[in-house]
Amino acid sequence: MKIADDDPDNYIATMSKAKRKGRIFIDWLRNERGSTAVAPYSVRARAGGPVATPVGWDELGDLDAANGFHIPNIIERLENGTDPWAEAKDWKQSLTKAMLKAVKAEG
Repeated sequence: MKIADDDPDNYIATMSKAKRKGRIFIDWLRNERGSTAVAPYSVRARAGGPVATPVGWDELGDLDAANGFHIPNIIERLENGTDPWAEAKDWKQSLTKAMLKAVKAEG
C-alpha cells in the first residue's frame, strides 16, 4: 500500500488493531466493486448501539474511541450545528467518461 509505505508513522494498511494504534488505517480491501461500507449516521450492530459518525479533522484528537457516539449525543451534535458534512451539499461532482472506462462501467 503506497500511502502506508511512504508515511508509516501516520498510516497503516494492516488489519491488526494492535498495530494501528496512533495511525490512520487505510482499508484498501473496501475499495473494490461489491465491497460494503457503513453509511454515515447509521446505528451499528454492537453493544450500546454506537452510531457511525463523520468527524472533522479538528475533532480527531479529542476522540477516545470510534464507538463514542450514540443516538442521544448524535441528536445533540446535529442540533448544535456540528456536522462535518454540512458543506457537502454544495459540492459538485460528476463521473467522467475516463473514470467510467477505468472501471469498465457499462453506460
